[in-house]
Amino acid sequence: MKIAYNYVSLVALGNFNPAIVTPDFLNKQCGLNLGEPTDQSPPFIPVHKRLKFQNFVFTVDMQKFEILDTGTEDIYKEEITNIFNIYYERLPYTPLNAVGVNINCDFPITDILIEKTSEPHTYLDFFDANEIENTERSLQTMTEKIWISSNLRIEKIHGLTRLINVNKKKDTISLNYNYEASDLDKNKERLKLLLEGYKQFCDEFLSFVKILGV
Repeated sequence: MKIAYNYVSLVALGNFNPAIVTPDFLNKQCGLNLGEPTDQSPPFIPVHKRLKFQNFVFTVDMQKFEILDTGTEDIYKEEITNIFNIYYERLPYTPLNAVGVNINCDFPITDILIEKTSEPHTYLDFFDANEIENTERSLQTMTEKIWISSNLRIEKIHGLTRLINVNKKKDTISLNYNYEASDLDKNKERLKLLLEGYKQFCDEFLSFVKILGV
């Protein structure tokens, strides 16, 4: 089936100067040719910046830098990792703690989809992992346990961390699939792994969706 993506995003944690992130900086200094913003935060708030260019939204405060693309149809053609790489090349001394990429989508709810997304062995088997961290939310009655959501963390998958959130809504299962390079202040090579490994991450994501049977 064709996947309808809610968004693809890149989130970086560190120390940032929101005042630097202007349309001129992004378009001219970074050469991104995004055009004029269609919406932006008030310029008199120096510690927070929000710029919207068609489908791309940049949100920056002193601890977080986010690029959000709400118009993704083909994740392989997504540009957020390239955009961040260009930004970081212009400001290479920016302190970074962690950078992660999220693919977010919803699927029509089915019994088999609930069974697979709620079962920890789905993730253990897929990643061939010995253990995972799983924080589960459920509703317990006198006769049954009704699963609501799971937050899973899988370490050391090709040198990076996977953070997967699945949440049962009324008619859909919401999936947020994340890979993250953490402790960048100690090991900058993890950032290279993340930025250069985006295509492999897309391959992995689509393989995971396939085993869910959607």
